[in-house]
Amino acid sequence: MEKLDDQIPSTPVRSPEALGRLIRMARKSRGLTQEQLAARIGRRRQAIIAQEAGVSTAALRCLFDSLAMLGYEVRLVPRSATRGA
Repeated sequence: MEKLDDQIPSTPVRSPEALGRLIRMARKSRGLTQEQLAARIGRRRQAIIAQEAGVSTAALRCLFDSLAMLGYEVRLVPRSATRGA
């Protein structure tokens, strides 16, 4: 089976919902609970739940809408892939 880090670079992120799905996949692939992730980033578990559910803020929705209108999309790349570039 392909590693998650190998799958993510080819995965476009075109909505808060898609971003939430990828965050959930990444968290689970690292064996972290929502509570553990929240503690590591100094947030409450409810924030992680909302993030993974794709709850959108006006600013985040505006970002995705603007990028789409301009013909761009966000792609996630593991940090290790960008080091030394």
